[in-house]
Amino acid sequence: MATPLTFVINLDKSQERLSRISARLGELEMPFERVAAIYGADLNERQLKAVYSESLNAKSYRRPLSRAEIGCYMSHLKAWQTIVDRELACALIIEDDLVIDAELKDFIESLSHSTGSWDIVKFYCRKKNPKIISRTAIDSRHDLCRFKKIPIGNLAQLITLDGAKKLLAARQPFGRPVDDDIQHWWEADLNVLGVFPPVVHVIPNAKSDIEQQGMRKGKRQNFRPWHGAFLRAKYEYRLRTALQKAPLPTLVGG
Repeated sequence: MATPLTFVINLDKSQERLSRISARLGELEMPFERVAAIYGADLNERQLKAVYSESLNAKSYRRPLSRAEIGCYMSHLKAWQTIVDRELACALIIEDDLVIDAELKDFIESLSHSTGSWDIVKFYCRKKNPKIISRTAIDSRHDLCRFKKIPIGNLAQLITLDGAKKLLAARQPFGRPVDDDIQHWWEADLNVLGVFPPVVHVIPNAKSDIEQQGMRKGKRQNFRPWHGAFLRAKYEYRLRTALQKAPLPTLVGG
């Protein structure tokens, strides 16, 4: 069974991370390509305004995005565009600061040949006991799940061609961090699933590139606490009223 291509989002300066993740993907015999990440701290105003909407941000998020968050989003946009340009049926998009369990390869192969319609499958969840609406076994220890609330974070996710098209159509320009936008799945008509327990993990004590870029700029974020409380209440209401009812896909070998 063919293994879907993996895109590794990696900053030019993060060679140690690239070496580590390349070695692991080689061990698992997972074909991959590097996607040069956008270093948000170096973006000029013209580049920022081309993709990031301050007015959309003011309406949809609790604070302005940092340049690092904008660069992170732009990096994922590059990966989604590559899926569309090359008409890939699906591809795994990962960041370079993660630990990969051996099961990941089998899961993406099985999902790539599954029956049924889905757009994104996420492989990371930091919560130990997330609320799950429906689930089906993907092996003896893991389930393919529909979460009540889509897990935060973009460490690793399998995205279909249709899913990439939906994201590109709905998220240019953008106003939230990329993982927050995916959590608002109804805005782009996304069918988002996940594997639990997770099969990718954060490297212990590792500093994220976003955190380091934010430290470099040294700017305080302009938080809007009352607006944030309103947005949280609105989001929770939508979670109760916009339940995704599509059936889970049938997996090859499942």
